[in-house]
Amino acid sequence: MVLERKYREMARALHQEFPAVDAHLDLAGELYFRKQNGEENPLRDHYLEPLRAGGFRLVVSSVYLRDDQLPEGGLRAALDQISVLMEAVDQNEEFCLIRSVSDLEASVQEGKTGILLYMEGLDCIGKDLRLLRILWELGVRGASLTWSRRNDLANGCCKAGQRVQIPGGLSLEGIRAVEEMERLGMFLDVSHLNDDGFEDICRIAKKPFVATHSNSRQVFFNYRNLNDSQIRRLAEQGGMMGLNGCDCIVGCADGGDALEMLCRHVESMAALAGIDKVGYGLDFCDSYGEAEPRYVFAQERHDSLVDHSHVPELTAALLQRGMPAEDVKKVMGGNWIEYFRRTLPKNGS
Repeated sequence: MVLERKYREMARALHQEFPAVDAHLDLAGELYFRKQNGEENPLRDHYLEPLRAGGFRLVVSSVYLRDDQLPEGGLRAALDQISVLMEAVDQNEEFCLIRSVSDLEASVQEGKTGILLYMEGLDCIGKDLRLLRILWELGVRGASLTWSRRNDLANGCCKAGQRVQIPGGLSLEGIRAVEEMERLGMFLDVSHLNDDGFEDICRIAKKPFVATHSNSRQVFFNYRNLNDSQIRRLAEQGGMMGLNGCDCIVGCADGGDALEMLCRHVESMAALAGIDKVGYGLDFCDSYGEAEPRYVFAQERHDSLVDHSHVPELTAALLQRGMPAEDVKKVMGGNWIEYFRRTLPKNGS
């Protein structure tokens, strides 16, 4: 897709004037491995400039665990990632941790990039739901029940490169985990959950849940994406969808036009869910793969955009295809800001 200059300029202006949000980045794990590799300040060296260039004022950092870290080492690995992320924020005054609405508002006002922690799968707690309270006290504000695998709480969908339907809903402990998360105030993420688990969430959840990094299955068939019915139901209960930028989920892994496919996903999701329910949840993986060679996507490039500094190109593409600027501002960050204003605790920890 060839971008016209005027739309590039409009997009750059929007990204500097209004906060952009990435609702899914495996930042905590990447920082941990880069520190293990001897890097002194990887948050500054790898993320400060691209995030600032893209106008990102909020990043939702997942805590992701590999199969070989589970089950015995899962809790320690999760705590190590959280600790390294906290240390990195302390090391860089341009960043801050987000635990509450007051933190969020302060970060936007002060021009800092806020980092909000959540668990990409609760494998590390096993069946011990008391650990959810500990994670909450550490600043974790959301979680998915599982990554693309089975654990004590739920079944994940197939991995991104596969197309296999995985059956089986939530366990009894999974249902109780949802109830405890809602009691604590954690948001629930259904990305990576299988279709049976999604049905269970729709049945038992009383608060809005989200899909932080999933696209439209109608635009590109992959069980990591949501079908039309799921998108509608997620929106009806007040949830949000984050556009995933991984090429095998976008549908451009074989050399297709990445910008066109990304726009098609946004437009499809907005048509089904409403423009107020769609944002970015880019799931950039390539930098993580450079830090950790055992990462699932470490051997090849998979990001449909180079990094966060290139996200204004996507915004420009949406403008060029006819999306009004007011709607584009919502998608690039405004919708996620409003969602977290509704769901985070107002003040304190």
